[in-house]
Amino acid sequence: MSNPPLSGVRVLSMAEQLPGPYATLLLADLGADVILIERPGSGDPSRRFEGLFASLNRNKRSVVLNLKDAQDKQRFLELVDTADVVMEGFRPGVMKRLGLDADTLRQRKPSLVFASISAFGQDGPLASVVGHDLSIQGVAGMVKVPPGQESRACVPTLPLADIASGMFAALGVVSALLARERGQPGQTLDVSMLDSLVSWMSIFLVPRANQLPVRDLPPLDPGYGVFATADGRQLTLSIAGEDEMWQSLCDLVGLPQYRELTEKQREARVLEIDPLVRQAVAAWPLDRLQAQLEARGIAYGPVRGDSEVLSEPQLVHRGLVAHGVGPAGQSFVKQPVLFNGANFDIRCPPPALGEHTEELLGPSGPSTPARGVQQTQPLPRARPAT
Repeated sequence: MSNPPLSGVRVLSMAEQLPGPYATLLLADLGADVILIERPGSGDPSRRFEGLFASLNRNKRSVVLNLKDAQDKQRFLELVDTADVVMEGFRPGVMKRLGLDADTLRQRKPSLVFASISAFGQDGPLASVVGHDLSIQGVAGMVKVPPGQESRACVPTLPLADIASGMFAALGVVSALLARERGQPGQTLDVSMLDSLVSWMSIFLVPRANQLPVRDLPPLDPGYGVFATADGRQLTLSIAGEDEMWQSLCDLVGLPQYRELTEKQREARVLEIDPLVRQAVAAWPLDRLQAQLEARGIAYGPVRGDSEVLSEPQLVHRGLVAHGVGPAGQSFVKQPVLFNGANFDIRCPPPALGEHTEELLGPSGPSTPARGVQQTQPLPRARPAT
């Protein structure tokens, strides 16, 4: 699509590592002009992991500024005049010490949306505590390891606190921009990684707080799990209480004695039934079993490895993956929301450190301002991919 919904919005980002870059990735993919404000020398610390930085920073530009230097600080303030959003991910209090906090910047530009992402929030007993994803998951109740069984194998693979807070930050920014369009002033967003995860945990926490039954997740249904097939491959079955699906599965794999069991009965006898389902499934080659499962309307999915995901025919059909981006011909995963049935092109590859400093600031100051500020020439956009 040629006109993404956030075209004309400029975001200055000092939020590093993963939460902020994921938030601004979502905004950039929707058309925002995201400018990374990076420290001299090393830039965003995630640059030391080339693949991580590349996965989060396409469609963005990079400027190098030392915000402790008076001249660079002034150049940043002039760049703020052209922006709609400032996002930062420092520990609480750092932006105030720099003289660049929300109140100060909004005195200069009342319409500015100022978003902060931190581990535990801008205030409260844990506000000054340093915490990365694992520590946040622990406080949120997501790390459940029996005493005496602690090991590296217990560490979660996916950084859920980082991703959750990034998504909430992007949602908050878009909501604040909508409110501004409706006549409200710029707003200050306080996004806590802990708050974000606890929101995701609502389906467990709210029932317990109200003495209500908690839905078992993953479900105890013996038709729910990862199963091996006869040819050494794997698939998932995801029957989560659907009695008709269970009956169809029993008919297919030859377990008539369990066919009429209800969800509660199956759950009560899961230790008995589970190995029998596994034995029955293991008699089938994957391709033949998949065809039968699909024909009978039984919930399933093949298990893909990382190297197979991006070539999954369903994702190819949906256009989720972009190939051949930039001079290096890189591949990227697009943002997943289709607008009127289509997605948006990736405009440019991840920027080199400071690649756009001269383009945006130059010897005479920043480029022309974004929407809401009088412009004398068109707003520079990100360099297109080649």
